[in-house]
Amino acid sequence: MIPLIIIAGPTATGKSDRALHLAKLLNGEIISADSMQIYRDFDIGTAKASVKNRQSVPHHFVDILNPDENYSAGQFKKNAEKVISKLHSRGKISIVTGGTGLYINALARGLSMAAPSDPEIREKLQKRSQKEGSLYNELLKLDPEAAKKIKPADTFRTERALEVYYLTGKPISSFHSSGDHETNEYDVLYLILTMDRPLLYQRINERVDRMIKKGLVKEVNSIIAKGYSDQLKPFKSLGYKEIVQHLKKELTLEQAVENIKKKTRNFAKRQLTWFKKVRSAQWINVGIEKPEMTDEKIYGAVQERFNF
Repeated sequence: MIPLIIIAGPTATGKSDRALHLAKLLNGEIISADSMQIYRDFDIGTAKASVKNRQSVPHHFVDILNPDENYSAGQFKKNAEKVISKLHSRGKISIVTGGTGLYINALARGLSMAAPSDPEIREKLQKRSQKEGSLYNELLKLDPEAAKKIKPADTFRTERALEVYYLTGKPISSFHSSGDHETNEYDVLYLILTMDRPLLYQRINERVDRMIKKGLVKEVNSIIAKGYSDQLKPFKSLGYKEIVQHLKKELTLEQAVENIKKKTRNFAKRQLTWFKKVRSAQWINVGIEKPEMTDEKIYGAVQERFNF
């Protein structure tokens, strides 16, 4: 089996820095599992790694698309598997990091992700799940075959099955080939970075403030000036949507910033809920020690697992 290291966790926990440090130690390369960092020009609001860092350690799936191009978890899975295989043949370690759980799940669990995805539908389902409880009964009515294969407590797969149904009108099973129950070829070390909520929220607020100071408003303006419509998918993402609203005079800059902070905190909560379902993961609290101590813990977990 091919060793695969995943460094995940909610936004603002320092995943990128930890992955970069580990890649340098192991002579590895980074697989970005971020559905926004794939787009060129969307840099500040996605906390994209600097050009310098990307030159020191190769980052795959960063700046590969123009804003008006589409990409899916299924495409990511297929393309990432090719990169991981090539790196493994060269004796390189692949380190996956990013905040898009659907991308990570496609690799780590070996699930078929050929069916299309829509973040707006998924977000609505997640909100309904939080307010109304389980969506499992709804899935039983709409797609009983899928429901038979999903445990009622598995909200991620329930939401995914409903997302596909509402998007296509077809059950998710129709997108699966006869060989859907594929065996996962990866030996996965799944590390999740976390920290106490007050500190996490503080870091999120500070991060948003830094993005504004770095020129997030100017970045959005410059992308639109290139002729791209503000109705494109990347502009609907967290941070960019609020700045577009500000540029349209729908929000003051102060209101936009506060909305970004609030929505990012809520997003981090949903990420934590999602990652708690990963049974095999090792959790590392990065808020109680110095960064170098966290690096040592991560490297120790890798050595213990793979004996590098």
